[in-house]
Amino acid sequence: MREGLSPGRRRVSAVAFVILSAATLMWFVFFTRHQAELLRHDARVFAQLRAISIAATDGNLTPEESNSVWNRGAAYILAEMNRLQIPVVITDTTGRPTSAAFLPGGFAYDADGAPNDSALRAFAEELDARWPPFRVSEQEVHFGEPAFISRQQWIPWAQVALLALIIAGGAAFLVFFFRGERELVWTAMARESAHQMGTPLSSLVGWVDMLGGGGNEHPSAVADSDSAVEEIVAAMAVDIERLRKVTRRFELIGRATEKQPVSLRDTLEWLHRYYEPRGPTLGSAGKVSITSELPKRAPLVLGNPTLLEWAFENLIRNAMDALSPGGGEITVSYLGTSAGRAAFRVSDTGPGVPPNIRDRVFDVGVTGKEGGWGVGLSLTRRIFEAMHGGRIELEESARGASFRIELPVLDPAEA
Repeated sequence: MREGLSPGRRRVSAVAFVILSAATLMWFVFFTRHQAELLRHDARVFAQLRAISIAATDGNLTPEESNSVWNRGAAYILAEMNRLQIPVVITDTTGRPTSAAFLPGGFAYDADGAPNDSALRAFAEELDARWPPFRVSEQEVHFGEPAFISRQQWIPWAQVALLALIIAGGAAFLVFFFRGERELVWTAMARESAHQMGTPLSSLVGWVDMLGGGGNEHPSAVADSDSAVEEIVAAMAVDIERLRKVTRRFELIGRATEKQPVSLRDTLEWLHRYYEPRGPTLGSAGKVSITSELPKRAPLVLGNPTLLEWAFENLIRNAMDALSPGGGEITVSYLGTSAGRAAFRVSDTGPGVPPNIRDRVFDVGVTGKEGGWGVGLSLTRRIFEAMHGGRIELEESARGASFRIELPVLDPAEA
């Protein structure tokens, strides 16, 4: 399998993508503001020329005053042409060039430094191909585009290229990101599978140790007690069945959930009976007690018993890990029914969830345990919310971690 980007490279790629996008956006903003400023300047020029025209045609002016106003307007127009560097060729009625300004670079000149007449005629025809000339008195004016427009012709293409680069970079980043997330999920799922199997395997090792003489009792004492052997064999059978159940769990993720009436009281009581005697074999040096505060007639829910058991088991196992090695208490309680939902709580007396990950505790890869993969709570939320239409949330608590779970109760009609 092709490997995705490492977390460090993903962060560098994300930062580079953000910087490129921000730089492009800022360039677009400055370019747009520059264009708007040019338009405002043109509007001011046209307004001033209009004012000069009105003033020059005022009937109260003497011919000398009117000429002075027109000369001022002509000087203003010449100044704008100098600013814009508009190429101009003026010809007489016979087409002979009489003057020119702002000719392009590399233009042909005669020995006396004047523009070549033939080159001017050809340039005038080139200008006329794009912009029709206009006549003033006995002269014809051929003009072109300002120099800055020629320089800005490449800008739209540059914008398109940058946008294409951003889109391609964003697409590539998303591909690598989701590939990396997928690989993280697969790795975490494999780790979670081993984590799930670890409980019954550790328990089986303990039972075998007792039968082999590694426990507190002598092997002969165990062997002489048929009832003790029967109890150990029964416990081992439970662990073996649990291994089989773990191997089937991952088959249910991603499939349509087959639901049936489920008694969460029975599920939670079974988890209580299974985990409490196995606490010492799960890495906890201190005593872990599990308290069930469940009524005998808790409402049924419509769900998949295997998946719901898995979700609550994740919460209980996480609590046991949090209580290691000092020990503590885990409480599973029923909070009642409201608006068609049954509410439960799983809490512990451990150190609680670190503040820096409380908002992300259900995200894949987020964990407060050293060496953890951060997939258990993500799977738990998927089971409760996506597959059963329920809800799970991390509650504020003075001590330890407290999770509130809400699941839709079974409709009597469905029962």
